[in-house]
Amino acid sequence: MASYKQRIAETEALYRAGNDRMIAWHEHQDAARRGERLTFFCECGDRRCGEHLRLTAEEYEAVRANAMRFVIAPGHELPDVEDVVERHDGHLVVEKHEDVRDLMERMDLRDPRPHDP
Repeated sequence: MASYKQRIAETEALYRAGNDRMIAWHEHQDAARRGERLTFFCECGDRRCGEHLRLTAEEYEAVRANAMRFVIAPGHELPDVEDVVERHDGHLVVEKHEDVRDLMERMDLRDPRPHDP
């Protein structure tokens, strides 16, 4: 059975997977090339969250470059499982605690290393 921290991390990884899919859409790619702000899902640990965030593709990719970091709406941070590492107008960047690093790296769809089934 997954721990509380693992369940939160899995939820955040699922939102991130949705954002990865959306940023690959043709219309988002065109908007990104123009430097426009795109709509992203809040990648918080609440499965019922419906918040959307507006970031440029460059801002999102800066967060996404680290498998341990997620972009969330202000007020959605969970200090017992993550630390706020950046504060921006309209969004926060959080970093998961080290005890879920292995899970985060395994769930990172952009990680070129082989993943366990």
